[in-house]
Amino acid sequence: MPLILALLAAPVQAQAVTDDLMCSGTDWQLEITGDAAEFTYRRTSDLNLMLDTPAQTGDWPRALTFIGRGDSAIVILEAADACRYGDTGQISAQVLTQRGETPILLTGCCL
Repeated sequence: MPLILALLAAPVQAQAVTDDLMCSGTDWQLEITGDAAEFTYRRTSDLNLMLDTPAQTGDWPRALTFIGRGDSAIVILEAADACRYGDTGQISAQVLTQRGETPILLTGCCL
């Protein structure tokens, strides 16, 4: 029984996002290609997808956790109707990141 509990408690392996996405807001951009991303906010960072976490009740919203050298970002994606631009095919995005010890929340949309 302890082995089963250990397996259930093991961290989730990174998995690729089903579609490549280009996300942006007023002063930031995130290009997601498979399990890698290039994040630009005051500087450009290469990030790797560590976790893809869907909501407990379905596929949306979902949180993507990216980690790189000196930077990290948690990207929360929501269905298109949540995007403030409202264009067909867009996904609302909130990015939680930091600069130094200062947490930053960025908002925008993905295509």
